[in-house]
Amino acid sequence: MKGFVYLLLAFAVTTSAKVVPEQEDIRALLEDEYDPFLPFIAGGTNAVLGQFPSIVAVGLPAPPNNAFCGGVILNANHVLTAARCVLAPPPQNTLLFINQVTILSGSLQLNFGAPRIAVSAIYVHPQYNPFTYEHNLAVLRTSTDFFFPVVPVPGIGVATFYEEIMFDGQACQVVGWNNATASPIQQFIAAPILNRDTCNGLAVHTGRIRESMVCAGATGAGPGVCASNLGTGLFCEGRLAGILTTGLGCGQANNPGVYVQIRWYLQWIRDQFARQDIPLGGSIPIPAM
Repeated sequence: MKGFVYLLLAFAVTTSAKVVPEQEDIRALLEDEYDPFLPFIAGGTNAVLGQFPSIVAVGLPAPPNNAFCGGVILNANHVLTAARCVLAPPPQNTLLFINQVTILSGSLQLNFGAPRIAVSAIYVHPQYNPFTYEHNLAVLRTSTDFFFPVVPVPGIGVATFYEEIMFDGQACQVVGWNNATASPIQQFIAAPILNRDTCNGLAVHTGRIRESMVCAGATGAGPGVCASNLGTGLFCEGRLAGILTTGLGCGQANNPGVYVQIRWYLQWIRDQFARQDIPLGGSIPIPAM
């Protein structure tokens, strides 16, 4: 059952690739992160209109057409998400076709039957590593512009970047979608910045947290995020500080969320806005592993 869910969500890693033992250990840990009977957010609080207007859902090509990742609006026609969301699982690592990815935005409750915004280009960070999840970012260009009202109602707005160094214990929030109903609702949980040494401990993420990553949450059981919120945003002082990359424990102990630190990638993100090339679906946009 779990293997089916991995495929359904388009996030799983296969076990057929030839990898080094360390990578096999990472895969084993990853496989333990998913459970189809858990919600997409555990212990979340419902967001209110205009609270996190940059949060969207990134629709993925998995039946019954309601698999998704999280995403964050950057400007009128670009969304930031995780590279994991727009690549086929290892060992293929091939880019999805643009007509396979859509955006749902502007609401606190997802309506899978509502019109979606098409994507015209997908830009994956060229150094993304599908085994360590370093550089796990992708910028999506939309075919049509978002419409931003003066007041963020019905809930569409642009994220601003948190460019400072985060500190241990800093109060932050992770925002995503919860499948408590047939139409997932937007929720958030408190996710204080966790000490890096603690997060890299043998009982937690076993040294997998690289310098460009940050842990947020707690090592004890409590509120947590789950697989369908990959690519969603971590907000500190109301600004986008990270993108969820792994640590999808759904509130289980010793599995806090792990995020790409936005401040490391500001120039790369902004460079994608002016790109004129359109990467081809089915191509491999990252180094061979």
